[in-house]
Amino acid sequence: MRRRDYITTVGSGVGVLATVDLGRAQSEQLDRVCPADSTTAVRPGNEVVFEAAASSAVDPSTTDWRVEGAGAAEIAGGAPFWSYTHRTGNPAAYARFDDPGVYRVVATVGGTSIAWRVAVTEDAPAAPSGTLTPDPGPGTTITTREEITVTATARDDAGALERIVWQEGRNATYVDTTDMSGSDATVTYTVSAGNAIWFIGGYPMMAWLICNDGRVSVARTDGPSIDAFQNVRIIGTNAPVRAGETLVVEAEMDVEGSSTYHALVDVETDLIVGHDPTQVDSETVEVFAGQTETVRLEFTTATVRNTQTFPVRVETRHAASETDVTVVGTEDADAHGNLAVTGLETNAPVTGGQRLAVTATLSNTGEGPASREVELVVGHDPTTVDTRRVTVGAGESTRITLGYETYPVRNDDEFPVRVRTGDDSASRSVLVYGRDGDGGDGDTGTASFAVSITGTNAPVTGGQRLTANAVVENAGDAAGSHRIELVVGSTPEVVDSTTVSLGPGESTSISLGYETYPVRNDDTFPVTVRSPHSSDTRTVTVHGTG
Repeated sequence: MRRRDYITTVGSGVGVLATVDLGRAQSEQLDRVCPADSTTAVRPGNEVVFEAAASSAVDPSTTDWRVEGAGAAEIAGGAPFWSYTHRTGNPAAYARFDDPGVYRVVATVGGTSIAWRVAVTEDAPAAPSGTLTPDPGPGTTITTREEITVTATARDDAGALERIVWQEGRNATYVDTTDMSGSDATVTYTVSAGNAIWFIGGYPMMAWLICNDGRVSVARTDGPSIDAFQNVRIIGTNAPVRAGETLVVEAEMDVEGSSTYHALVDVETDLIVGHDPTQVDSETVEVFAGQTETVRLEFTTATVRNTQTFPVRVETRHAASETDVTVVGTEDADAHGNLAVTGLETNAPVTGGQRLAVTATLSNTGEGPASREVELVVGHDPTTVDTRRVTVGAGESTRITLGYETYPVRNDDEFPVRVRTGDDSASRSVLVYGRDGDGGDGDTGTASFAVSITGTNAPVTGGQRLTANAVVENAGDAAGSHRIELVVGSTPEVVDSTTVSLGPGESTSISLGYETYPVRNDDTFPVTVRSPHSSDTRTVTVHGTG
């Protein structure tokens, strides 16, 4: 009984009807990419990749593939190059030929066709061979902040190696292409573990080892286990406290990982205090990947006679955050004072390179004078940029201004600024306009664009276009132009953007969107529309095609 030959064709893809300068429709055209020549040869039981370069008038999803010749089977659609075609626009397919003979493989779009002649004979070159080796490899555990390098070794006795097409091994999603040549090749692909969604999900990576005459083989490898990175930041304490009272430390945790595969993560936090570090409290909190939660840790301080200042540290499995606290001794309680921070004001927004000034009111709510080193701390990765020592009498207040020369950034940057005394702190967000920015003719940034999502067309099915509609309003007092972006996913990716120009008080409606991947399983994730000054987020669902 004769075994059936088969050919697998591309699934989803998007084509656009292009026009030339004279306004005429561009013709549909296909050119051979692989095999590069019109004829090729393969041994019985081996496979061949076929790919054509298509003009912009071609919708590759409408490509009709067929095999003519004895033993040819019906064409089966779907995998494994649907994502490759979706990304490149090139129709692609692969066929397996079990019976010796001569075949003709034809790709047709509309009235345009391209064909290859395939000779299936034992005299043809053997299929290429190869292996994949990941570093770190299976059996190890890393976090989403680390990197993975996959090394491919390939060999072809005919010396026709051409490229590797990398795919994730579950949905056959296209990842990248790496060129190679000759009889032996070693190439690498390096990826952030947080982006290696296939390894996070526990399925392999694939590499199609392709020769210039279309002969092909597939190598696969599993990878390391990838844990979501557990980050932590101390956001406040109730220090200074009096000896014998309870010291409270509040921390914020976020999990950097996949909302689909990591989902809820148990984050264990430890409170460690003192110059001779001692663990005094521990809490476990569930944190959803891509989101934040707060935790409250505490311990009862010792009844000491003299005032002590020492470090407190909050640790997770992967990160730590530290600050100093003060415990007022029993002999110092009446004289120590307490310097609270209120009424925080700034001159923001400023343009990169200009001085940012922050003014705060400091009030001594203690029973004695308070002498403190007051700090201005800026940024998501907190940095002290200015300090001043002040002394405030019991029950008195003073105003202080701290500041620094901002870095001449090219793009708009929004970040927190904090004034802290050791007893208390206060913070707010500020905006620094980029020097190459779009704030206008020397405008120091009085245009402020507020964004509000008015709706989406979710849920959609994988492969369909997801659209988010929003209203953008200039809440500032000067005209400006700013880029508005659509950001999707728990590992944020900008998928669409537009530039909006508005006068003071003006508003406009916009629509942003992108073609979703034809995932096999349902996927729920956040979408955000953002300006340099504001953002709005919705959660959407893309239904799987499986």
